[in-house]
Amino acid sequence: MSTLDTMASEALDTHFAQLEDRLGHDYAHVARPRLHDLVDGERARFAGARIHAFVPILVERAVRAALTR
Repeated sequence: MSTLDTMASEALDTHFAQLEDRLGHDYAHVARPRLHDLVDGERARFAGARIHAFVPILVERAVRAALTR
C-alpha cells in the first residue's frame, strides 16, 4: 500500500531524474557522475524540509549557478 510520503518521494525521484537529464543536455561537457553528485549534494541540503514542492527548482538553480561559475 502506497502512502502519501511514498508517492511524494517517488515523484521527487522522477523530478530529479528529469533534472539530471536536462542538465546533461545543457552541460554536455560535464560528466554525468559529476552532475549526479552536484544534484545529490544540493538535494541533501533540503532533506529535512517540511515542504518539498519547490526543492527540485531550488536544486536546479543551485546546480546551474555552480556550473556557470
